[in-house]
Amino acid sequence: MRGRRVALVARRAASIALVSVAAVLLIVAMLLPPPGDGNLPLLSLLVAFHAMFLVVVACVAFVTALVAIVLRWRWAMIIAAVVILAVSVAVAVPAVVRSPGGDPARVAASGKGTLRVLEWNTAQQDVDVTTIQTLITQTDPNVVVLPEYSTQIAKTSLATIAKQRDMQILGWNSSSATLLVSRSLGEYRVDHTDTPPWAGFVAVPSDAEAPRLVITHLQRPSISSATLWREHLEWAASRCRGNAVAIGDFNATADEISPSRTLGECADCATRLGQDPQGTWPAALPGSLGATIDHVFAGASWRPATFSVLNGLDRAGSDHRPTFAVLVAAP
Repeated sequence: MRGRRVALVARRAASIALVSVAAVLLIVAMLLPPPGDGNLPLLSLLVAFHAMFLVVVACVAFVTALVAIVLRWRWAMIIAAVVILAVSVAVAVPAVVRSPGGDPARVAASGKGTLRVLEWNTAQQDVDVTTIQTLITQTDPNVVVLPEYSTQIAKTSLATIAKQRDMQILGWNSSSATLLVSRSLGEYRVDHTDTPPWAGFVAVPSDAEAPRLVITHLQRPSISSATLWREHLEWAASRCRGNAVAIGDFNATADEISPSRTLGECADCATRLGQDPQGTWPAALPGSLGATIDHVFAGASWRPATFSVLNGLDRAGSDHRPTFAVLVAAP
């Protein structure tokens, strides 16, 4: 009699586990916010890490399967197996079709009318200056964006590489971002008119044919609110028009930024290339499980030729992977 009660309790526990799996899957399928919705930041986080979340679901289903095997509960085993199979497919297929991370030593060659953009959130000085300089030398960019690197520090630590490559170092006091831009594109000045503190800044060229550069490091949404992130995003979107190029850490995937994967009048370069790039954050996770929150958005005057998330620097000190893009002037 006692044994039957124990078995009944165990079966009820297995039932609860299965119901939990079903509830999690229901959340994934039905309750995640639509792309671009910043009003449910916790669920937006699940959108950004959908692959990681599905792995958690698979683990729950696996535990449920073990319980079902012990209890010899056939239907529970079948349901758990189906869930594990479905989640495996959901995780494996995007991982296979995702574009691989690029090799910084094998990037597209320079040419007339091209914009070579290197972006890396180096988490202030967590990355050794020599590593940054080496990457700049390897990728040969004419635009370098460091979303979390103080301009005051950069004017000292990166002065040598900037002088060697004839680049300006730009930023402003109420932004954590720094821009290095080649003088071959003309002289640039910083415009921070109506810019929310710490959102970024706009680099305005003296040459009308050179791109306006919208440099961003948007405030990340908190678990309880995305109001400040939304304010920063609206600022960046309002500046991205015409021949502008927006570059930086947006603390959101392209889907969360906009259902069309656009920022104002600018399109996400990876999307235009038909790519689903490797995750840029956190670097501690495999690229297939991470979130791509670092982007390059280009206006109609520019056409993306390449976009890559660079490999080989996951242990360099930053929790982000660098990105590299080549844009060509649209005919």
